[in-house]
Amino acid sequence: MTTTPSAIQPVRGTTSGMLLTALFLVVAILLFIAIYFALPDNQHYGALLLIGVLSLVFALACYFAEALSREPTSQRSLAWGFFGMGFTVLFLTVGLGPFYINGILAPIEWLTGLIVLTVVLAIAVAFIVWRTRAVRATENQMVSRAAWRNEPAPSAFTYGTANSPSVPKVSPAAPSSPETPPRSP
Repeated sequence: MTTTPSAIQPVRGTTSGMLLTALFLVVAILLFIAIYFALPDNQHYGALLLIGVLSLVFALACYFAEALSREPTSQRSLAWGFFGMGFTVLFLTVGLGPFYINGILAPIEWLTGLIVLTVVLAIAVAFIVWRTRAVRATENQMVSRAAWRNEPAPSAFTYGTANSPSVPKVSPAAPSSPETPPRSP
């Protein structure tokens, strides 16, 4: 009987994962604040666009970081949060741009920006739906695989005998009808 010493046992890293998530979130918040206040008042529109795009880049980085983690819950949460924040900031900035600062966007630029953002959002949602279906299909395969692994393995004798060419095929007996009794010789 072999036992693994307690020093070699794998340890769940949920605390360190949550701590790294919190630190990354604090760094992102401080970076967003620094970007907004580093630019002068007349360039806050550009700062908000930069914050929105940077949020989407962070969402993509968190999505790829899920592959490096055993328990990707925190990375997935950050990815969804940055995804929502990025598109919200971009849509509000572009959508309300002409209304809170006069002359920053011509109507054609405003509509073009909203159309481009809508197309990018539609593409992102299409990828999310595709990925969700792929994950669901993999989970279904894992359920089937687990059920197959839990079945007892057939014996080689039973399998060989059942599929042997020397075993005659037996058809089921014809049902006897109660109307005609069997004849005796």
